[in-house]
Amino acid sequence: MIVISHSSENRSILASCGLDLYEDEVIKDVPETLAVVQIVSSTHVRPVVSISKGLPNAIEELSRRWHQEAKGNRLASEQGKFLLMPAGEGATSRGWFCVKDSCGEDLPARLLKANGSVEFIGMSLDGERVCAVSEEDDEYWIVVENLD
Repeated sequence: MIVISHSSENRSILASCGLDLYEDEVIKDVPETLAVVQIVSSTHVRPVVSISKGLPNAIEELSRRWHQEAKGNRLASEQGKFLLMPAGEGATSRGWFCVKDSCGEDLPARLLKANGSVEFIGMSLDGERVCAVSEEDDEYWIVVENLD
């Protein structure tokens, strides 16, 4: 069982991205952040979407495609909640954030503006589905994994 609780800095970053944070949400039986990072960054992982960083609208396309993949893979619960781990120093030690995206589009672009990186991992509340964004050499990748 994981109880989500985070610093005011984390709350501020998420709020500036249009994400509602559910700090007291109790999440049961989900993989630890480090385990999921290792899964989505494995050398055997292949993206479901790759977007050249050289495209003039690369971030917009990344945002559009991430939302398409997240919706198609039922990342969010019926209430719109999902788990999020934004990139950054100490990301795995901060754990999962239980969030709801009140804006509903452009999440990678909003995270880039607020956090300085498009990279993040989104996971369903049941810990079964992952939809992540990573930056690889000259491409942005969207990785989808089914963990059940």
